[in-house]
Formats: sequence, structure tokens, C-alpha cells
Amino acid sequence: MIRKYSTGPLNNLTEKDKIVSKDIAVNSINQHQHKNARVRIKVFALNGKKKLIHNVVFTVKPNASTFNSFFVGNTKQYEVQFITNQSKVQFASFGISPKDRYVAAHRVINSELTRIL
Repeated sequence: MIRKYSTGPLNNLTEKDKIVSKDIAVNSINQHQHKNARVRIKVFALNGKKKLIHNVVFTVKPNASTFNSFFVGNTKQYEVQFITNQSKVQFASFGISPKDRYVAAHRVINSELTRIL
């Protein structure tokens, strides 16, 4: 069964139109003991119209994790979608500021993701 999750829209500008996150770090972990998980990560710019800006597919081995980094510095808003074929895969997404610090407002952990049916 395919499972699909979303961060929902995340604003990427301050009140003074400064970029909040230049990059995002995305983690995936496969908690299954024996099965590989196929994962697709899609990142969309939401600058008025939804536009796919990153689309990667990879395999996560059993009891293993992955790390991906994506540039979002040109987006006013963005959304991250996670798609997998396994039920025991968890995801998290973290914003990284232009000063290379984590952005608390752009931290979305697995329990905060919205499942897309």
C-alpha cells in the first residue's frame, strides 16, 4: 500500500521579505526488520502556483536511515511530500537558515505530517 504524507504549506519569508530557510534537511528511517522501503520525496514551491522543484526516489534498507538536502532559498512558501510503499517508514523535515542554523518553525516531525489519501 502506498502511503503519502505532506508538511502542508510552510511560509519561507519574514515580515520584511527575508528568506527564513535556504535549505531543508529531510530524514527517512525504515523501521522494518527485513523489507526495503521505496521512498519518493517531492518538494514544491508555492509562490502562487504549486511547482515541483525537487523529486527524488531512493531505497531505504531495513533498519536504516537516509539524509537528503534540498535548496528552497528561492521560495516564498514550500511543501514537502513523502511517499513510500512501507508502513514502518518515518520522516522528518528541518529548515536550515542562511546562517546554517536549524529553523524551529520549519521543523516538521513524523507525528506532525498530514496523511494524504
